[in-house]
Amino acid sequence: MDLSEAETEISLRERLRRKTAAAHERVDGLFGSADLSDEHGYGRFLLAQARAWESLRPRLDAGSIARADALRADLAALGLDRPRPLATSLPAKLSIGHLYVLEGSRLGSTLLLRDLAAASPSLARRAGAYLTESARIDAWRQLSTRLQMDQNGYDRADEIIDDALFVFALFERAWQATDSAHLKVS
Repeated sequence: MDLSEAETEISLRERLRRKTAAAHERVDGLFGSADLSDEHGYGRFLLAQARAWESLRPRLDAGSIARADALRADLAALGLDRPRPLATSLPAKLSIGHLYVLEGSRLGSTLLLRDLAAASPSLARRAGAYLTESARIDAWRQLSTRLQMDQNGYDRADEIIDDALFVFALFERAWQATDSAHLKVS
């Protein structure tokens, strides 16, 4: 990979942010369209999240398993069945690129938890475990610092970016699959 001198001056975190911005915006737009003020809209949001998390579950670390388990608990609290994972080829191990998306989503979860609690306090109490667990951002801070300081990751930057794009695409597919199933039922 030929990098300009200016590109080698920025951190791996900044390169990831720039190269995944369009995918990030698409996924935020999809999940942000869910109406968290009512059980139906929130349930749809959780089902789409769960479809992606269940797809990644075989490769998740302990912190991510806690989030996936909290998501399962919320679905049960709402009387919703756990969705089947998407058909996808998973890597042998999640990379820093995959974790960039998963851990980065914690920042959005903090805002969503606040919005849910304001819009429907009873729903937040009954089925807010996933957003509460996701709002714990210590792992994101550690990863973010690591990426910010990484000026040597350029030999593998394309692979790391591709891994991040894979996770964004998985969440996008999960939303579309859930949205498609929702339209068939409604």
